[in-house]
Amino acid sequence: MYYVAQVDRAICSQKNCHLCTTYCPEANCINYSEADRSAYISVDRCKACEICVYICDEIAKNHAIKMQWIDNLEEGFVIKRTGVVLR
Repeated sequence: MYYVAQVDRAICSQKNCHLCTTYCPEANCINYSEADRSAYISVDRCKACEICVYICDEIAKNHAIKMQWIDNLEEGFVIKRTGVVLR
């Protein structure tokens, strides 16, 4: 069980700042979806450093990213013994 970032896509798509994708230290962890016009987290890459939360809250003032326990994610992820799988 671990902690990962979760993006509120409704807020993110309205603000459309992309700062979290720029400042995340883990490659390909936070990406941008042109279809949704919002950032999304690759939970298998998130190291729970919370830099994205700081950038979103304190720098961009968007408050669109929160840390969640992986079992509480709203995005439909399933935890298996071998890893995390997107439903």
